Amino acid sequence: MGEFLDERFPVDVRLGMSYADAYAVDIVTTAGGGEYRRLVHPFPVRSFHVNVTTDQADLWARVLSLYHRAFGLFAGFRVKCLDDYTTNHHTRPPTPTDAWLGFSDTGVYPLRVIYGDVQDNFVPGIGFPYRRIYKPIEETVVVAVNQVPVTSGLTIDDSTGIITLTPAPSITDIVTAGCEFDLPCRFNSKIEVTAIDIDLRDCGSIELLELLQP
Repeated sequence: MGEFLDERFPVDVRLGMSYADAYAVDIVTTAGGGEYRRLVHPFPVRSFHVNVTTDQADLWARVLSLYHRAFGLFAGFRVKCLDDYTTNHHTRPPTPTDAWLGFSDTGVYPLRVIYGDVQDNFVPGIGFPYRRIYKPIEETVVVAVNQVPVTSGLTIDDSTGIITLTPAPSITDIVTAGCEFDLPCRFNSKIEVTAIDIDLRDCGSIELLELLQP
């Protein structure tokens, strides 16, 4: 864990971005060619490769300034993935029944987004992995208890992705929620700047890595 800058990596500069999700799996191959696989943890970890081409002033004001404020690879920041930023089928407006939040007897729940071919979004598990949402967009968070939208007694912490319901629902109640979210990431490479023209700069491929514990 380290420091976190509550600001978003600029997505409106001229750039190209690729991304991939990976799971932490230990694989041991036997002499006979068999495999023993162990899932270290069940959460996807996203990495980005961002290619930025922009003018010199914009590069310093937007990208390099964030890199220096983060002390390079040290501090985290928000990243919006344009293909996956809501709990409702990745890009649709969130609804209060998007994802089941699990059981709680205290009224405190962590937000999450469930992946896979989910029919009811109520039972994450094998075949239905989920991502903990640590950086929700607060004004987009909507919650339901037993499919009835919550209109009062809701507290949202947009720095941890924790919501609190007061009074606490029964442990047998089904609490669901939806929201838009950013991913907590850090730089995973240096930024190498290439001068293309007097005022035009290219940054090659900037690597960003999702933080599981921001």
